[in-house]
Amino acid sequence: MKIKQAGQGAYTISSCAAIAAMLLVAPGIATAQDAADEVAQGAGQQGGFGEIVVTAQRRAESLQKTPIAVSAIGGDALAERGAIDLTSIGSSVPGLNVSEQIGQARLTLRGIGVDNISTGAESSVAFNQDGVFFSRSAAALASFYDVQRVEVLRGPQGTLYGRNATGGSVNIITNRPEFDMQGGVSLTAGNYETINAEAFITGGLSDSVAVRLSGQIQNHSGYGRNIVTGSDIDSRHSQALRGQLLFKPDERFSILLAADYYHADDRSNTYHYFGAAGVTPTGDPVTPTAILLGGAVPASARDVASVRDPSTRAEFWGARADINYELSDEVTLRSLTAYRSSDFTLQTDINPLGVDLFPLDLGEKSKQWSQEFQINWDTESNKLVLGAFYLHETIDGVLAAPFNLVALGGPDLFVQGFYAGGRLKTKAAAAFAQDTYSLTDTLRLTLGARYSWERKTVADQSDFDFDRLYDPANPPRVPVHNARKSFESFTPKIGIDLDLGPRTLLYGSWSKGFKAGTFNLGSGGPALDPEKVDAYELGLKTTVLDGRLRANLSAFYYDYSDLQVGKVQGQLVVLENAAAAEIYGLEGEFTVEPVDRFIIGLNASYLHARFKSYVTADQARPAGDGTTVDENGVPAFDLTGKALPQAPDYTIDLSAQYSFDLADGSLTLRGESSWSDRVYFSPFNRDVVSQPAYNVQNAFVTYKNEGGLRLTAFIRNIGNKTIRSAGQVATTLLGSPVVGFVKPPRTYGLTVALEY
Repeated sequence: MKIKQAGQGAYTISSCAAIAAMLLVAPGIATAQDAADEVAQGAGQQGGFGEIVVTAQRRAESLQKTPIAVSAIGGDALAERGAIDLTSIGSSVPGLNVSEQIGQARLTLRGIGVDNISTGAESSVAFNQDGVFFSRSAAALASFYDVQRVEVLRGPQGTLYGRNATGGSVNIITNRPEFDMQGGVSLTAGNYETINAEAFITGGLSDSVAVRLSGQIQNHSGYGRNIVTGSDIDSRHSQALRGQLLFKPDERFSILLAADYYHADDRSNTYHYFGAAGVTPTGDPVTPTAILLGGAVPASARDVASVRDPSTRAEFWGARADINYELSDEVTLRSLTAYRSSDFTLQTDINPLGVDLFPLDLGEKSKQWSQEFQINWDTESNKLVLGAFYLHETIDGVLAAPFNLVALGGPDLFVQGFYAGGRLKTKAAAAFAQDTYSLTDTLRLTLGARYSWERKTVADQSDFDFDRLYDPANPPRVPVHNARKSFESFTPKIGIDLDLGPRTLLYGSWSKGFKAGTFNLGSGGPALDPEKVDAYELGLKTTVLDGRLRANLSAFYYDYSDLQVGKVQGQLVVLENAAAAEIYGLEGEFTVEPVDRFIIGLNASYLHARFKSYVTADQARPAGDGTTVDENGVPAFDLTGKALPQAPDYTIDLSAQYSFDLADGSLTLRGESSWSDRVYFSPFNRDVVSQPAYNVQNAFVTYKNEGGLRLTAFIRNIGNKTIRSAGQVATTLLGSPVVGFVKPPRTYGLTVALEY
């Protein structure tokens, strides 16, 4: 049996049923512990599920009593499915699309996210680790070890969080130091010469001081090959370390000092060739320049043909001081001070077709300091959070690409080519508050407000130099472009929630979201306008059948204006403001235990994310649509009704799990099947710049014993499908080829873990 949307592919129910029949999987909503480890994980318990406790609203509370759309995935569930980076959770959260492009995390929630991977770009979905906002999306991929839980909040966030976000927030909460001595180590071996290792140790140095050290190593050979050099590509070699020191002289006062470091050096993040997208003014297709010059098209989309091997180097580190003091049983003060440093460099080829035309060097360095203060007042009738936030960040970015004149019919000679770079400074400050007041024992009113101020200062240059022979020491010839612009906004929230019964919650809310304008670093252009969203949401959370069925439903509508949309312009991927978009949809998260130890999970989403008004030119199709011109009179396209990038209409994630006892432990069989509708990578909605509908299955077998030993055998992407994760149309100087990135192929292996 198939469920099919016209023109969007089909979801094969039989493939999911086959996996379920094998009795494999974990529920789509895994359990999570609160920050103080008060509630144990409950999946697989007899007679229903354990309580899921989250801190999405800055206090520990049951997920089923939290009146917002939030999903939580616990650390045990992450470990058992072998989640080693942020891309691993994409199929576990309705409305979340996670991809990786040139080392940057592209997070999209309900159609809102980041649509630009140039230096200095910032996502509309906030990424926080232990309360600290990470501005650089590349660093978001480097924090996934010794994790207690992940919380994903959908919808505008700002009245409870320091950094505002129009799309939502992804919060990683790592494990804190414990006074009891504990430790653990895990080792994973698999195909592609995979060797991953994680370890932690924690314990008390005294009655008032505890420490925790944890680390991770990831290694695998390339998923593809450079057919020109013979080297493997899309490999991974990284190391990470985190240290935490907890001072707790009494029950009311604590200081947590933490520092972390990450380093990577491998041949990842290279562009793959997907096809041709150029069209002449007369409508004839354009053959990419490299193919005209005799270039090679790899037989497999996982391979490339590049004269140079790709190279990625990353170094991220940071430190934080988290101070908490309980003035009384009702009032808590918190200060969170953090510093982050990011250094990311990439050498790749945006022409992976065997002819050396346009090699690309990209570099980004960022230094970020943030300070947040909070007051939390928690009584039977009031749940009040007051906060103030300040951030200062300096980004130095550069994109340099020497150009081979042979592409224009000239000699095989490199000239200086393209340069774009400079410095972008951000100063941001905010004051925010939110209070939930109990009108009755079953009815509560939430009021929130935020004032945001932000100033962007840019000093950048953009130059295309055909006159000088290539020398990396040559400075750009154009003068520095200096500009500054400030943005401010007031964003309120109103919500109401009602207990329909002891285990059923109905809630509704209206809120406004704001993302400041910015500059396209290296373009020399004017500032973009801020994007704004009015968000309306209605939700229901219920647990019935003696705790054996948990269902969370949400419906939402967004009025989205001045959204910042990415497109290729010249040799840069830049942001421009689209006039407006309309987003609405439905999401459901279901977990059912029909019999003891057999758990079925289903996550499903319907998303209608469409431009209401957007006219723009496409340099790959200079004639436009034949009837539309942009504000400069250039032939353009009217994209009204087109889908937003990275926003599939439908997603369905099905899972099933069965656990049974052995004489000395337990065995769990698990499987997953995830289906996604077509994903467009650009606002023009061209099939050649998209990933067609696809279905992926994973399977796991886990053995545990009471001594802390865990063995997990796994296989992911069982069908070994080649799935595009991102794509774009490259510059017309190369004949507008479509290039992009692909998700991992079939991987399998065994994890051995021991905790004591």
